[in-house]
Amino acid sequence: MKVGDLIRFREILDHGAGLHRPTVYSEWKVGLLVEYKTWEKIAKINYNGSIIRIRACDVQIHKRAKRLL
Repeated sequence: MKVGDLIRFREILDHGAGLHRPTVYSEWKVGLLVEYKTWEKIAKINYNGSIIRIRACDVQIHKRAKRLL
């Protein structure tokens, strides 16, 4: 993942408590990747004008940005 890529992500709506309650996620949303550092495993995404921090396991590449040489 690189800055400028379109990213598909989901947010955690309700944290589960072990086996009794599973974690509830939102539907997949699409945003613009602002920053991603591999050692942090956190993606900063611009979604509707605000910056959201999401764990890397809840993020997927939707479409790569064109790179200029």
